[in-house]
Amino acid sequence: MRISHHYVTVLVMGALALVLPAQGQEDSSRDTLIVETILRIEGFDLSSSTKAQGAVRRYLKNEWGGERYLDLIERFELKEEAPGLLRLALKKSESPTGAEAATLLVGLGKGALLGETLEGEDEVAAGQAAKAIAHSGDATLMKALPKVLANPERPLRVRSSALSALYGKDPERQAQLLTMVKSNELAEDLRQTASEILMLSRNAEIREEAKSIFSVAKGDYPSIVELLKRKGDPSRGKELFVTKTCMICHEAGGTGINFGPGLSQIGDKLDARALYEAILLPSEKISMGFEGWEVTLKNNTKLVGIIEETEENLTLTMIGGAKQTIEKGEISSKAKMKQSLMYPGLHQLMTPDELADLVAYLSSLRKDG
Repeated sequence: MRISHHYVTVLVMGALALVLPAQGQEDSSRDTLIVETILRIEGFDLSSSTKAQGAVRRYLKNEWGGERYLDLIERFELKEEAPGLLRLALKKSESPTGAEAATLLVGLGKGALLGETLEGEDEVAAGQAAKAIAHSGDATLMKALPKVLANPERPLRVRSSALSALYGKDPERQAQLLTMVKSNELAEDLRQTASEILMLSRNAEIREEAKSIFSVAKGDYPSIVELLKRKGDPSRGKELFVTKTCMICHEAGGTGINFGPGLSQIGDKLDARALYEAILLPSEKISMGFEGWEVTLKNNTKLVGIIEETEENLTLTMIGGAKQTIEKGEISSKAKMKQSLMYPGLHQLMTPDELADLVAYLSSLRKDG
């Protein structure tokens, strides 16, 4: 028997009358209950219930960025929440939540807000907007990024973010970037960002060529025994954690992306020798739950990352933290990778003394640190 939307609404309004507090008092737990209820009811018409509307408004205000924040906006196409979505897309531009917010913002027809922020004077927000635009994949917004990149008057932070947004994911584009680097077409102050992009490319040939260009450790790298004799500086190591690709995949001390194993208490788990081994020989010991997979879709697209599966879908978390959910019917094959998602040779972006500084910093990260 088919139940009409009107009948569903009447039932829900009756339920809301029972759970809402008397005399219009606001209660966050009751609002959460209402939100959970209406999200579970297929075809619920939010415009038919002023009580439900009030609960949703309060929830969105009090639980900004919370568990059901994006679900509510998407389900009921709440375009008026675009400013809050923009704020979330910017603040969480390094995380899957920010990626979802940016994609939803574009889906609601409000992507122009990202473009306006990219062109704004706030360099932090503009850099975040470049990353959010990359997450959204919107072709119109992406066209603005080369203009930012070519404008030497824009701050380095913004141009670096634009470079990452343009070339950070696509190996074909990364081949173009490699050509730009080799022909000295890329601005000198963007070479550090370019090295991070190319050294993390999924294309092994690009990684190897980038290693030969960007390696700062000339000649053979010292053995672990020799590295252990060096006394590193933790404060310099902390700076290197941010500037030498580490934070693209790891979180330490509240900084970085939670993609690879967390490092905030790594000093309690691994001694200096083990840290050197993990950095120099990343495929020797791959942490459980962080194994890489190569997923090939039926359209021949290849994706690499960490997977989670349900009966119907596969969710792939890629380097940088972005997530993509794929219906299993779209998948041609999937295979576990033998090598770590942390590509070998990244340490060559550092001198041996810099690597010693980084290990000294990681060793200092302890629970009671």
